[in-house]
Amino acid sequence: MSGILTAAVAGIILAAALASEASASFDVPRVDGIAVDGRPDDWGDRGFRVGILADVNGNLPPADNLDAQFRLGWDERGLLVLVTVQDDVACESPSDGELWSGDSVELFVASRVGGPGLYQVVISPGIDPKHPRLRTWTSRRGAASGTTAEPTVEAASRKTDRGYTLEVLLPWSNLPVQPKLGTEIGFQIYVNDSDAPGQRFQALWYPRAETSNDPTAMYALRLASKPGPPVLVAARGTYEQMRRIRVDVLAAREFVGKPVRVTKAGRTAASAVLSETNGRAGARITLPMPKRGQPTPVLEAVVPGARRAAIDLPDADAARARALIDLQVVFSPFVFSGTAFPSADFEQPILAEEILGPYSIKTTFYDAEYNVVTSAEKPGRYGAVVEIIPKEGRPIRRFRTLFRTPQPLGELEWFTHDAKVSLSLPGALGIHPETPKRHSRALSELVKWRLVDGLYRDGTTAIVFAGLYESDPEGPPASPAEDVFAADRQWWVGLKRKLYGTEKLFPNAFVCPKRVDGPPAPVLREGTVAEAGMKPDAAEKIDAVCRAWAADSDQGFAVCIARNGVVFLHKAYGQRDGRPMTVTDKSWMASITKLLSGTLMMMLVDQGLVDLDDPVDKFLPPFKGINVKTPLTIRHLYTHTNGLWGHWGDELHDFEELIADYYPYLEVGKQHSYNGAGYAIGGKIIEAVSGEALPIFYKRHLLDPLGCAHTDVTDTSGGSRSIPMDIAKIGQMLLNRGAYGDMRFFSPETFQKMLPVKLTKVLGPDTQIEWGIGCTWFTGEGLGPGTFGHGAASSATLRIDRTNNLVVVMTRNMAGANFDKYHRQFMAAVVEGLPEGTGAK
Repeated sequence: MSGILTAAVAGIILAAALASEASASFDVPRVDGIAVDGRPDDWGDRGFRVGILADVNGNLPPADNLDAQFRLGWDERGLLVLVTVQDDVACESPSDGELWSGDSVELFVASRVGGPGLYQVVISPGIDPKHPRLRTWTSRRGAASGTTAEPTVEAASRKTDRGYTLEVLLPWSNLPVQPKLGTEIGFQIYVNDSDAPGQRFQALWYPRAETSNDPTAMYALRLASKPGPPVLVAARGTYEQMRRIRVDVLAAREFVGKPVRVTKAGRTAASAVLSETNGRAGARITLPMPKRGQPTPVLEAVVPGARRAAIDLPDADAARARALIDLQVVFSPFVFSGTAFPSADFEQPILAEEILGPYSIKTTFYDAEYNVVTSAEKPGRYGAVVEIIPKEGRPIRRFRTLFRTPQPLGELEWFTHDAKVSLSLPGALGIHPETPKRHSRALSELVKWRLVDGLYRDGTTAIVFAGLYESDPEGPPASPAEDVFAADRQWWVGLKRKLYGTEKLFPNAFVCPKRVDGPPAPVLREGTVAEAGMKPDAAEKIDAVCRAWAADSDQGFAVCIARNGVVFLHKAYGQRDGRPMTVTDKSWMASITKLLSGTLMMMLVDQGLVDLDDPVDKFLPPFKGINVKTPLTIRHLYTHTNGLWGHWGDELHDFEELIADYYPYLEVGKQHSYNGAGYAIGGKIIEAVSGEALPIFYKRHLLDPLGCAHTDVTDTSGGSRSIPMDIAKIGQMLLNRGAYGDMRFFSPETFQKMLPVKLTKVLGPDTQIEWGIGCTWFTGEGLGPGTFGHGAASSATLRIDRTNNLVVVMTRNMAGANFDKYHRQFMAAVVEGLPEGTGAK
């Protein structure tokens, strides 16, 4: 996910929420005599009814594509759920561990909103002819005392003419509650609709789809004798181009022709008539945008005969600040000729003025040696520090790379230049690998004119040309620590340390690892199962599972397993790109990258340069002097309690500037929300302290010392590619508590600070969430209780088992067919290969 600016929102529309107050309680009645058989007949009109679900942005496909409703009730056995789904295409997941990726229903239940005992149930109805069996998957998300057992569920489904019905009983034994009138529990439901593998629409009942990480993202259900008013209307509010509020109302089809009012503080602010919209009733209403500094209005959508729907709008000024992050500052052009510098402005200046009000721009230019210049006397790299000064409020800064050509742009012979491009295209395009060779001219023309367009519109073009202009033409292919992007990042690290004054605070070169006296720590070596202390047939049985897996999957993979420092299985399986997989084929490590970058931060912690509870503004001056409720700390960055979102920011030299602009609105320490942006801020701190761009820091202080010559890392959260042996070396270093041979990366005491702990210090005494600095525990697979590592979107595996002195690595690019089936067998074979008396305790 590296390099994807997930903060970008099309049209700068900031979606608020499905309309029902997040704090609302809904009365769910007792309903007796319900048989869990998938038939709705015994419900009749009973139960609390929710007649409309939409996605987090309030959107829904046409009703004949997907329409979902549900009813809730309870009895002495548990909470009862009846879901009715109209779905035109049945497409359920082939993977038992990824039922959510196909047609399915997800249920989240907790003892109370934000309380302990949260668990998740995913049910695939078994309507797809390819998967004709109802399947369930359960997970406990925050076990409280006495509720650590795996949750149970009783479910039945029935195919209908246009979809399916699903009936579910969630036993009270799953929760630490006593069912009685007035008892409140937390609840959320998602209905997942997939029309093809890899495609999913998610309709839900709650404004946010974050329940698995945030137990407050639930509605309160109150056990009652009578049902509360049905939920038949949903609405959302958005700030459209920061010029007006747009309210979209969706209602059950029965409300077509009925009036709808939007009320503001109880008074009608605007109205419309609900019309037929994709098989439902709908309307769009607009209201004026709140002025800067004004409170966000309290809005409700009111339809006669239906429960009022609250319209949850984010704070208007916070929305402006969020939109400002996505607003690009551009030069015209980024690549220029002559001595006059091009001018800068926002790509959408009218929108910028809506957000900021009137503003002026001041740009300071730096040459390649960091001298302030007013004209570009020499060709090559220049850096531009763009200061945007609004009439009111805090100035903001953006950083951009420019490139001055040696010759005038008009003299560049693009029309006659043959680019001679050779491209290897992704197989998903369905184009034969040999076809591009026959059409190299067409591809060359495509690339050439995209390149010409980039001279004027794309700052990346200036980065590439500046790096190429400076680069030595001789030598091997550049690694990620030596390429044009690393050079550009290093240049900006140097300039920012001057601008921010951090070169004076941290003047010394960073040295790590350090050589230590005494007995060397274990280093990996090839050996036998006997030398590794495994059972005699351990490697044979693990290998048999892997061979069966490769024969029953579409993905190649490679494995490295070591115990007591001895690698007893190191082998590749299956095929990749039409040829046998090898142990030196690099694979995408995805979020295992977070463990690698967390390791870097612990090096700084070990040397006393950084403390995990230091505020970020100690290292990044753009955050200084900003009034916030909870200061952002390094611990927040690495434990996903930072209030940030998405996987982005590493590639932006001004990322700390962007986030500092939003800092007053950042909800720090409020919830655990998985993201990579916090790690990107951590990377900026590593650069500020060390003076080394992140790819260079990785190479000098982790990869080269360990001999990880086949590992490329470009960011902090998802941009790494590696091989099993390299990752196993890093795992062994961590197993050794920071040492490898005679090298010490950090002390055992520092290593201990890296391990997961319950986040009570951050999230409060009720939290059950445990997280470390780039790592989390892995339990339930039979390994020792001290096993840690990190998961990966690619399904790569890293387990570091301190109890059994074991490192397990599997590299692959994606899960592929039958992953869950064989991964369980794989881990079971590893555990079975341990000598008697070891394993989980």
